[in-house]
Amino acid sequence: MADWVARLTRIRELQMEIIRLAPHRDFGLVPNPCAAPSAIAAAEARLGRALPPTYREFLARHDGWARFFEGATLLGCSSIGLRRYDDLARAAFEAAETPVPDVGPPTRPRQRALIAFGADLQGTTLFAFDASTAQQGGELEVIAWVNEIGVRRSSFGDFLEFVFELTEAELQSLECPPTLRKSA
Repeated sequence: MADWVARLTRIRELQMEIIRLAPHRDFGLVPNPCAAPSAIAAAEARLGRALPPTYREFLARHDGWARFFEGATLLGCSSIGLRRYDDLARAAFEAAETPVPDVGPPTRPRQRALIAFGADLQGTTLFAFDASTAQQGGELEVIAWVNEIGVRRSSFGDFLEFVFELTEAELQSLECPPTLRKSA
């Protein structure tokens, strides 16, 4: 089992515990069923490029995941590559004056620099692959924008580690609120 699968499983377990302690939190605890290989191929055709291998594996296991983290849905094959999500990501990064590179010389049509793979309805939480950062093996860097905080992670697997750390910290704060912590 790939490390990212174990990490995803652990994130879900932490989210279940958070909901037990804070029922008002809204996590989508049930991912979508797997995507057909033809659906993944159609998404890649729409993008004009291959998806990072770990996200392809994610789609083959779960064709998206509603309300995965901070209200943001991990996009499935029917949504990834749709211009509206890419435009939402670009607008959010531009509004925050976050540098996002364009790819390709001006003499040819520009390729997508950002490939959105997650968003919430308000556009306050966004996840995008930076297509200009292709690594050996095809992984792409992830740019995440979570409640006005921007982060970069080296891959989808590393992004899941980031989500795990934030989810774990949230659970710890619920288990031991600051008002109950002893002073050192």
